[in-house]
Amino acid sequence: MKGIDCSKWQGNINWEEVKKAGYSFAIIRDGYGKTGIDKMFEVNYQGAKRAGLNVGVYHYSYADSTADAKKEAEFCLKNIEGKQFEFPIVYDIEDSEMLALTTEQRTNCCYAFCEAIENAGYYAMVYANPNWLKNYLYGDKLTSVFDLWLAQWGAKEPSYQCGIWQHTDQGKVPGIIGNVDLDISYKNYPEIMKAKGLNGFGGNAPSNGITGARYYTVKAGDSLTKIAVKYNTTVDKIAIDNGIRDKNKIYVGQTLRV
Repeated sequence: MKGIDCSKWQGNINWEEVKKAGYSFAIIRDGYGKTGIDKMFEVNYQGAKRAGLNVGVYHYSYADSTADAKKEAEFCLKNIEGKQFEFPIVYDIEDSEMLALTTEQRTNCCYAFCEAIENAGYYAMVYANPNWLKNYLYGDKLTSVFDLWLAQWGAKEPSYQCGIWQHTDQGKVPGIIGNVDLDISYKNYPEIMKAKGLNGFGGNAPSNGITGARYYTVKAGDSLTKIAVKYNTTVDKIAIDNGIRDKNKIYVGQTLRV
């Protein structure tokens, strides 16, 4: 699927023209930090929905602790209450203010935000670029649990396995004045949300359909088969939910969403 992401900086968007140009989804900023609301969020949400686009949300973070990240999640949940989203609710971690934290602290902020989002019945995702994933986050740990929206501009293909690839910030799209970010989705997120009853579909059931998101840390001697039996699920489901390509390869310390 081809899509865009946008905020107040794109101004008034002609969503019908965006749809006609072949774009099928939009990830819209709801706000930033613990109190900042994007003034175009409601307009963009309603416009994209009327035009028939699938919609997701991203929240720009300034968190300096896990407590802060949880408060940002609460604020985001308040902003999106009562709406339906076919695409994930995304934690956008890229601000230079967060470089004052340690790698562990930044990674824990991602976990805190995403777990709060998933426990509320939504599908969480992390937005980051290769530099942050390599140098400022425990990227492998994060992407073993949460889907990745990868910001990597000008590349021929993404260098990390990801659910969505933001491949340029210089896109030109009918209906939008100036540049806009362009994205490619590698997963059928609308199908996932509706099938699992997430993001406002089917009463916002918790993400595993039973009791809220659960996580398991792999120990020595574990296999996907043993973990699947323990949590009454299947190897295939664990592999899909965690982006595992080789079902025979898991490692000690890896966190799995079960």
